[in-house]
Amino acid sequence: MSYGESFRASYDRCNIDEDFLTFFLQHFCSTNPRFAERFCGVDSEQQTKMLKASIILVQNAAENPYIRNNVKSLAKRHKEMNLNIKPEELVAWRESLLATVANFDPLFDDDIDQAWRATLELGIEIMSKHAID
Repeated sequence: MSYGESFRASYDRCNIDEDFLTFFLQHFCSTNPRFAERFCGVDSEQQTKMLKASIILVQNAAENPYIRNNVKSLAKRHKEMNLNIKPEELVAWRESLLATVANFDPLFDDDIDQAWRATLELGIEIMSKHAID
Protein backbone atom coordinates (compact mmCIF):
# COMPACT_ATOMS: atom_id res chain seq x y z
CA MET A 1 0.00 0.00 0.00
CA SER A 2 1.37 3.46 -0.92
CA TYR A 3 1.78 6.25 1.63
CA GLY A 4 -1.17 8.03 0.05
CA GLU A 5 -3.40 4.97 0.35
CA SER A 6 -2.27 4.32 3.94
CA PHE A 7 -2.86 7.95 4.84
CA ARG A 8 -6.37 8.01 3.35
CA ALA A 9 -7.35 4.76 5.07
CA SER A 10 -6.07 6.06 8.40
CA TYR A 11 -7.77 9.43 7.87
CA ASP A 12 -11.08 7.63 7.28
CA ARG A 13 -10.64 5.48 10.40
CA CYS A 14 -9.95 8.58 12.50
CA ASN A 15 -13.31 10.07 11.56
CA ILE A 16 -12.03 13.64 11.85
CA ASP A 17 -14.85 15.06 13.95
CA GLU A 18 -15.27 17.33 16.96
CA ASP A 19 -13.86 14.71 19.38
CA PHE A 20 -10.73 14.25 17.24
CA LEU A 21 -10.24 18.00 16.82
CA THR A 22 -10.85 18.74 20.50
CA PHE A 23 -8.27 16.11 21.49
CA PHE A 24 -5.83 17.55 18.95
CA LEU A 25 -6.34 21.13 20.13
CA GLN A 26 -5.91 20.17 23.79
CA HIS A 27 -2.72 18.24 23.00
CA PHE A 28 -1.39 21.05 20.80
CA CYS A 29 -2.13 23.77 23.37
CA SER A 30 -0.48 21.72 26.12
CA THR A 31 2.83 21.78 24.24
CA ASN A 32 3.26 25.56 24.37
CA PRO A 33 1.45 28.30 26.33
CA ARG A 34 1.52 30.55 23.24
CA PHE A 35 -0.81 28.16 21.45
CA ALA A 36 -3.42 28.34 24.20
CA GLU A 37 -3.20 32.16 24.10
CA ARG A 38 -3.79 32.20 20.34
CA PHE A 39 -6.96 30.17 20.69
CA CYS A 40 -8.25 31.97 23.79
CA GLY A 41 -11.55 33.66 23.08
CA VAL A 42 -12.08 31.86 19.77
CA ASP A 43 -15.40 30.03 19.51
CA SER A 44 -14.82 26.27 19.88
CA GLU A 45 -16.95 25.48 16.83
CA GLN A 46 -14.93 27.96 14.78
CA GLN A 47 -11.70 26.44 16.15
CA THR A 48 -12.65 22.92 15.13
CA LYS A 49 -13.74 24.02 11.65
CA MET A 50 -10.50 25.95 11.21
CA LEU A 51 -8.40 23.03 12.42
CA LYS A 52 -10.13 20.52 10.18
CA ALA A 53 -9.69 22.83 7.20
CA SER A 54 -5.99 23.30 7.96
CA ILE A 55 -5.41 19.55 8.24
CA ILE A 56 -7.20 18.92 4.95
CA LEU A 57 -5.37 21.78 3.26
CA VAL A 58 -1.90 20.67 4.37
CA GLN A 59 -2.49 17.02 3.49
CA ASN A 60 -3.92 17.87 0.04
CA ALA A 61 -0.86 19.96 -0.79
CA ALA A 62 1.00 16.71 -1.41
CA GLU A 63 -1.14 15.89 -4.43
CA ASN A 64 -2.47 19.15 -5.83
CA PRO A 65 -0.45 22.17 -7.06
CA TYR A 66 -3.49 24.46 -6.74
CA ILE A 67 -3.80 23.51 -3.07
CA ARG A 68 -0.11 24.31 -2.60
CA ASN A 69 -0.94 27.90 -3.54
CA ASN A 70 -3.70 27.88 -0.92
CA VAL A 71 -1.24 26.66 1.70
CA LYS A 72 1.15 29.42 0.64
CA SER A 73 -1.67 31.98 1.05
CA LEU A 74 -2.52 30.57 4.47
CA ALA A 75 1.12 30.82 5.50
CA LYS A 76 1.29 34.42 4.33
CA ARG A 77 -1.88 35.25 6.29
CA HIS A 78 -0.30 33.76 9.40
CA LYS A 79 2.74 35.96 8.82
CA GLU A 80 0.64 39.08 8.12
CA MET A 81 -1.26 38.45 11.37
CA ASN A 82 2.10 38.66 13.19
CA LEU A 83 1.66 35.21 14.70
CA ASN A 84 5.46 34.88 14.77
CA ILE A 85 5.37 31.19 13.98
CA LYS A 86 8.59 29.40 14.77
CA PRO A 87 9.86 26.22 13.07
CA GLU A 88 9.46 24.24 16.30
CA GLU A 89 5.80 25.28 16.44
CA LEU A 90 5.14 23.63 13.10
CA VAL A 91 6.86 20.53 14.45
CA ALA A 92 4.61 20.71 17.53
CA TRP A 93 1.55 20.98 15.26
CA ARG A 94 2.62 17.88 13.30
CA GLU A 95 3.53 15.89 16.40
CA SER A 96 0.26 16.82 18.14
CA LEU A 97 -1.64 15.74 15.05
CA LEU A 98 0.24 12.42 14.94
CA ALA A 99 -0.40 11.83 18.66
CA THR A 100 -4.08 12.41 17.98
CA VAL A 101 -4.06 10.04 15.02
CA ALA A 102 -2.35 7.42 17.18
CA ASN A 103 -5.15 7.82 19.71
CA PHE A 104 -8.00 7.63 17.18
CA ASP A 105 -6.77 5.16 14.56
CA PRO A 106 -7.02 1.62 15.98
CA LEU A 107 -4.57 0.37 13.32
CA PHE A 108 -1.94 3.05 13.94
CA ASP A 109 1.62 1.75 13.61
CA ASP A 110 5.02 2.91 12.33
CA ASP A 111 3.94 2.56 8.70
CA ILE A 112 0.87 4.73 9.23
CA ASP A 113 2.98 7.24 11.15
CA GLN A 114 5.32 7.45 8.16
CA ALA A 115 2.40 7.77 5.74
CA TRP A 116 1.06 10.77 7.67
CA ARG A 117 4.53 12.34 7.90
CA ALA A 118 5.14 11.88 4.17
CA THR A 119 1.72 13.27 3.28
CA LEU A 120 2.07 16.34 5.51
CA GLU A 121 5.70 17.06 4.62
CA LEU A 122 5.18 19.34 1.61
CA GLY A 123 2.42 21.37 3.25
CA ILE A 124 4.53 21.92 6.35
CA GLU A 125 7.51 22.82 4.18
CA ILE A 126 5.40 25.48 2.43
CA MET A 127 4.21 26.82 5.78
CA SER A 128 7.82 26.96 7.01
CA LYS A 129 8.96 28.86 3.94
CA HIS A 130 6.18 31.47 3.94
CA ALA A 131 4.94 31.85 7.53
CA ILE A 132 8.23 32.17 9.36
CA ASP A 133 10.22 35.39 9.49
